Amino acid sequence: MKKPNLFIVGAAKAGTTTLWKYLKQHPNVYMPDDEISKEPSYFSTKFHKLDLNRYLELFSEAAESHKIIGEASTAYLTDPTSCQKIYEFNPESKIIIILRNPADRAYSLYNWMRQEGYELATSFEDALKKEKKRVEKKIPNFFESAFYWNYLYFNSGLYYEQVKRYVDGFGENVLVLTFEEFMLNQKAEMEKIYRFLGLEFIETSVSKENESLDIYSPYLQFIFRKLSKLVSDFKSVFVSKTTDKKRRDFLIYFGQKKIRPQRMSEITRKILLEKYKADIIKLSDLTKMDFTSWLKTGIN
Repeated sequence: MKKPNLFIVGAAKAGTTTLWKYLKQHPNVYMPDDEISKEPSYFSTKFHKLDLNRYLELFSEAAESHKIIGEASTAYLTDPTSCQKIYEFNPESKIIIILRNPADRAYSLYNWMRQEGYELATSFEDALKKEKKRVEKKIPNFFESAFYWNYLYFNSGLYYEQVKRYVDGFGENVLVLTFEEFMLNQKAEMEKIYRFLGLEFIETSVSKENESLDIYSPYLQFIFRKLSKLVSDFKSVFVSKTTDKKRRDFLIYFGQKKIRPQRMSEITRKILLEKYKADIIKLSDLTKMDFTSWLKTGIN
């Protein structure tokens, strides 16, 4: 059985689902076909629920024509144990990292967590205050049932150490991209990615993925999340577990509005960017890429 040699490791809310949709259309790439299996998070200590055999089964349909076999688990970037585990599994792996302005990414992640029923904080600022206590908490728990690092909106945007782990471990087999450039020039960025993977470029298109939506109430979403899990667990006793996210989480959508959330407060954004400044400068030095445009305020 072939094993994965490509890992899209994050960051969360930085275009990884869009990239997965592009890559799985290439005839020489095999990626799990559904939105749940594409992010198994097997190499994340605080996340994975699979044993090795079940993990490898996700790639059992890969053929000889598939030169690249991959998955996209954003937990691998923030989880400090994942890089070494991936290296021990396959030291020749290719690693793709997509980074997004950390303040904007933090707010986008908060909105996603809220709409999915994982976050009870009624404002982004309140969630940032809660983060100081959450760092020390045992997560997941009943009220905070998602991945530990997803609740650390600010801390998970300190990219320097996260990226350095992969650069130190995998060297030239690491490709760092920016969400902003990927969204603006998708064809050029996909050409770059295919060169990195040693594949011929093919032109495809995908729809925009995972846009956050406003909700009626975080408490209502929390209840819908719990009920969805109960229904899903009950069904799995009698039939195969669903691999379709919309079917699994169908109740969640009743609490979502058809409009985008309000923009982040410009004051909050300015404060966050000032706190991120030193880390962004170090990241630029590490990658030889200029991330200082992230420090400009007024773009949200």
